[in-house]
Amino acid sequence: MVEFVKEPVSVEVQVGRDGTARPVAFAWHGHRYLIESWGRESRETSEGCVLHCYLVQTAGFETWELCQDVDRGQWTLVRRWTGRYRPV
Repeated sequence: MVEFVKEPVSVEVQVGRDGTARPVAFAWHGHRYLIESWGRESRETSEGCVLHCYLVQTAGFETWELCQDVDRGQWTLVRRWTGRYRPV
Protein backbone atom coordinates (compact mmCIF):
# COMPACT_ATOMS: atom_id res chain seq x y z
CA MET A 1 0.00 0.00 0.00
CA VAL A 2 1.28 3.48 -0.88
CA GLU A 3 0.88 6.33 1.58
CA PHE A 4 1.23 9.88 0.19
CA VAL A 5 3.01 11.89 2.88
CA LYS A 6 4.25 15.18 1.32
CA GLU A 7 5.98 16.45 4.49
CA PRO A 8 9.29 18.32 4.84
CA VAL A 9 12.05 16.17 6.34
CA SER A 10 15.61 16.63 7.51
CA VAL A 11 17.99 14.65 5.29
CA GLU A 12 21.65 13.73 5.79
CA VAL A 13 23.48 13.63 2.47
CA GLN A 14 26.73 12.51 0.92
CA VAL A 15 27.97 14.98 -1.67
CA GLY A 16 29.44 13.41 -4.78
CA ARG A 17 32.35 14.66 -6.89
CA ASP A 18 29.86 16.22 -9.28
CA GLY A 19 28.29 18.22 -6.42
CA THR A 20 25.03 16.27 -6.25
CA ALA A 21 23.64 15.38 -2.84
CA ARG A 22 22.70 11.71 -2.32
CA PRO A 23 20.56 11.00 0.77
CA VAL A 24 22.07 8.60 3.34
CA ALA A 25 19.59 9.07 6.22
CA PHE A 26 16.52 11.12 7.10
CA ALA A 27 14.46 12.06 10.15
CA TRP A 28 10.68 11.79 10.17
CA HIS A 29 8.28 11.93 13.13
CA GLY A 30 11.11 11.77 15.66
CA HIS A 31 12.81 8.72 14.12
CA ARG A 32 16.07 8.54 12.16
CA TYR A 33 16.02 6.21 9.16
CA LEU A 34 19.32 4.97 7.69
CA ILE A 35 19.10 4.39 3.95
CA GLU A 36 20.38 0.96 2.96
CA SER A 37 19.75 0.95 -0.79
CA TRP A 38 18.93 3.33 -3.61
CA GLY A 39 16.74 2.73 -6.62
CA ARG A 40 15.36 5.05 -9.25
CA GLU A 41 16.51 8.67 -9.45
CA SER A 42 14.53 11.20 -11.43
CA ARG A 43 14.07 14.89 -12.10
CA GLU A 44 10.49 16.09 -11.95
CA THR A 45 8.64 19.39 -12.07
CA SER A 46 5.91 20.04 -9.51
CA GLU A 47 4.11 23.35 -8.97
CA GLY A 48 6.84 25.20 -10.87
CA CYS A 49 9.68 23.63 -8.85
CA VAL A 50 12.36 21.30 -10.20
CA LEU A 51 12.75 18.27 -7.93
CA HIS A 52 15.49 15.65 -7.75
CA CYS A 53 13.78 12.51 -6.44
CA TYR A 54 15.17 9.28 -5.02
CA LEU A 55 13.47 5.96 -4.35
CA VAL A 56 15.22 4.47 -1.30
CA GLN A 57 14.92 1.57 1.13
CA THR A 58 15.58 1.45 4.85
CA ALA A 59 15.84 -1.53 7.22
CA GLY A 60 13.03 -4.05 6.94
CA PHE A 61 12.58 -3.28 3.23
CA GLU A 62 10.64 -0.09 3.95
CA THR A 63 10.51 1.94 0.72
CA TRP A 64 10.33 5.73 0.54
CA GLU A 65 10.45 8.51 -2.06
CA LEU A 66 12.48 11.57 -1.07
CA CYS A 67 12.59 14.68 -3.27
CA GLN A 68 14.81 17.75 -3.02
CA ASP A 69 13.73 21.11 -4.39
CA VAL A 70 16.75 21.95 -6.56
CA ASP A 71 16.50 25.74 -6.07
CA ARG A 72 15.71 25.87 -2.33
CA GLY A 73 17.49 22.71 -1.15
CA GLN A 74 14.40 21.66 0.86
CA TRP A 75 13.75 17.91 1.14
CA THR A 76 10.27 16.37 1.18
CA LEU A 77 9.14 12.87 2.02
CA VAL A 78 6.68 12.39 -0.83
CA ARG A 79 5.43 8.87 -0.21
CA ARG A 80 6.17 5.57 1.45
CA TRP A 81 5.19 2.01 0.82
CA THR A 82 3.87 0.20 3.87
CA GLY A 83 4.34 -3.52 4.35
CA ARG A 84 7.01 -5.55 2.65
CA TYR A 85 6.57 -4.27 -0.89
CA ARG A 86 9.97 -4.15 -2.65
CA PRO A 87 9.91 -1.83 -5.69
CA VAL A 88 13.62 -0.80 -5.49
